[in-house]
Amino acid sequence: MLLTEIRIAENRINQIRDKIDTGDTSDLPTIFPTKSWKTYSHLFISDFDQDELNLINYFYDYGELVEDFAKRNNDYFWIMAEARARVTVQKIGDFIAKNFGNPTADQNIIARRDFLNGKFDLYNWLYAPKKTLDGVKSYLSKIQNITTSSCGSKLKKIAKIGV
Repeated sequence: MLLTEIRIAENRINQIRDKIDTGDTSDLPTIFPTKSWKTYSHLFISDFDQDELNLINYFYDYGELVEDFAKRNNDYFWIMAEARARVTVQKIGDFIAKNFGNPTADQNIIARRDFLNGKFDLYNWLYAPKKTLDGVKSYLSKIQNITTSSCGSKLKKIAKIGV
């Protein structure tokens, strides 16, 4: 269970790194499906030396910090998406009110709706505070993979999975 969780977390950490590298930070994944280490670490204390325990603890601690910053970034994304949707609906309502009774009202409203739904994105982008991505980047750089380390080999032996 712990090894599977760490593999999933490493995969998601790599997904976050890739998304940041490509500039696509709109929907960052969560890192940990569960937080088994906090619950079950006492069962493994005698299996690892202090350096290995530190590696796992830092992996989870920094991973949780990245996850927290990523969640905040995602929250800003959805808040801004909802705000943009409200503005779009409000502007279309304004266009309808302004063009009421105009013989070409439908054409004007459709043209403005299409602009708001498509071209609007050329001049606008979704906002998230720089601090959230700076936090993600800062802690990502501190996370070391566990599964490819000697600690990962021990985890595989404990889980009875071939190394």
